[in-house]
Amino acid sequence: MITLKQIVYKEISEMKERRKKETFGTYYIFYVLAIICTIITFILSIPGDEPFDIIYFYIALWSGYISLSFLYQYLYRIKENGTINNIFLKYKFIPLDMDTLFLAKIIVLARFITIHILPAQILAFIYRVYCVYKYRCNFFDPLLFIPAITGIIYFIIFTTIIYKYRRAAK
Repeated sequence: MITLKQIVYKEISEMKERRKKETFGTYYIFYVLAIICTIITFILSIPGDEPFDIIYFYIALWSGYISLSFLYQYLYRIKENGTINNIFLKYKFIPLDMDTLFLAKIIVLARFITIHILPAQILAFIYRVYCVYKYRCNFFDPLLFIPAITGIIYFIIFTTIIYKYRRAAK
């Protein structure tokens, strides 16, 4: 039987190869949108004189969601012979526990969301330390945790989608 660690490594490498072969450019669009999302979520965490505008939060959420959806559709869909199928149906005939596969896909999802959101959160902390030192503002503020909040929202959304595909394969 395959271990969870082996499944996670296999999922990462196969997802990367599927993205390169099947996306026709969205592989690169993901990285452009990820950079835009990182910059927007960092800008949202900057304290300012004007009140927080909810439209910026929506822009950050949607740009991140679109970029992540380009990447994570390869966690639960696969293109074979010109048709797009549920990836859990492919593994149904391999001697593999579906719960272990689901857990591996959730680990891969958490890994990529962390890579996606972590730079914005680190930049937010660094800038907040600078603001505390320079302007004597408060360190802990809800705006400081916007990158982490968006990452949690993405994780919940994509976990639900993957779980839906897993249930459809039963």
